[in-house]
Amino acid sequence: MLYKIAWVLLKIYFFIVYRFTIRGRENVPASGGVIFCANHVSLMDPVILAMITRRQVRYVAKRELFNGSFASFFLKRLGAFPVDRSKTDMTAYKKAIELLKNGEVLGVFAQGARFKELDAKDAKAGVALFALKSDAEVVPVAINTTYKPFSRISVNVGKPADLSGYRDKKLKSDMLNEITENIMNEVERLMRDAEATEPPRPDAR
Repeated sequence: MLYKIAWVLLKIYFFIVYRFTIRGRENVPASGGVIFCANHVSLMDPVILAMITRRQVRYVAKRELFNGSFASFFLKRLGAFPVDRSKTDMTAYKKAIELLKNGEVLGVFAQGARFKELDAKDAKAGVALFALKSDAEVVPVAINTTYKPFSRISVNVGKPADLSGYRDKKLKSDMLNEITENIMNEVERLMRDAEATEPPRPDAR
């Protein structure tokens, strides 16, 4: 219930404060496990991913965000769960796989932290591992914005990645890295497409 209320209020806020456009919503599967794999430039990015679909989007969030009792309560009600980034956190890994196998949606920022520039080689292979272990679809998402009030937020949603050639194969690190890099290259392409279709700014010469 809290998620639905927050979703409606935030949607109203974003459409009032920003010039908000989403392309490619039809590429989001209506059911089954789905991973949104996006670039990450701001703490606001998880909210943007949530605006793409009415399906609840779950997130793996760094453990430090759950230190306060209020923050922990709020984040958990919004569907987030903690991960200890200082080690291989098997509890968070198993939780993500369980959610995807149960047909839920998971938001993942493959670079692991916020970066102004997207570099596919910086991405972590977790998104590929989650997808292959759970048979979930991976949907690339490009977020273009500065988040300045009244600026443009452009979200470009791509078609699910074709992982058919990797399913049922023995998992190897080079294969996982290849899949992740391919997905992030598609995110980068979607970003370029979004930039190309944006109207020129008023002060453009």
